Amino acid sequence: MRSLLFWSALPFVLPQAMWVRQRAPRFAGPAAAAEGLAWPGAVAPADAGAPLRLVGLGDSLIEGVGVTRAEDCLTACCAREFAAATGRAVGWRTVGRSGATSAGVLHKLAARLPPEPVDLFLVSVGVNDVTALRRRRDWRAHLDAIATRLARHSPDALAVFLGLPPLQRFPVLPPPLAQVLGLRARQLDDELAAVLDTHPGARHFRFNFEARPEEFAPDGFHPSGESYIRIARAVAASIPINGSVVPPRASTAAAYRAGSPD
Repeated sequence: MRSLLFWSALPFVLPQAMWVRQRAPRFAGPAAAAEGLAWPGAVAPADAGAPLRLVGLGDSLIEGVGVTRAEDCLTACCAREFAAATGRAVGWRTVGRSGATSAGVLHKLAARLPPEPVDLFLVSVGVNDVTALRRRRDWRAHLDAIATRLARHSPDALAVFLGLPPLQRFPVLPPPLAQVLGLRARQLDDELAAVLDTHPGARHFRFNFEARPEEFAPDGFHPSGESYIRIARAVAASIPINGSVVPPRASTAAAYRAGSPD
């Protein structure tokens, strides 16, 4: 039913979509190095073991659009949260590109993964599939292939896939375009959860929040620096880790609230 509603409403909002695409501001991600190291404290412990390895893979959230410093990007924020939770250093790296779709992540970005195994993947993909009008069957096939590729790259790693955010609350999107895209985002997010449920090493982090305009970057489309921190805290809180990143198989659903509780 939601798919029928989306495709039926699409012709009526296409002029709005073209207007937004032409006039919306476009920000770049941080220009600094796309890797770093997060310590559990202000000073590196003398007996620190090998760092945990975290790789962010995906679209503009991984690239860090919305902040100006690499250490403020989502992957770096998650690294600090995991370091605090485990008491271990966390080395992080981003493999991201603004505008990347599931096809781009699968066929281009995944080829840039480091050769050595990692402990944790943070994957952001889907918003650009909504705007690219990706068909559900292609979306499912790409997700399944991405999850399989990550499992083959690092069999013992946990892959956390960020769910699709509520596009209907993005300040840059006017109604009714926002509602139509939000409907499609919810549909693709449900498909994401279903696909990941067949992959033991993957988790779905479901966004559930009431976002206020001031908690977005000035472009009205990407998170602000403070929102990246909140998302990272919610992601870390959704994973039961005690010295090891990979938890037992469990369903992951976390709430990031940037406003009134649901």
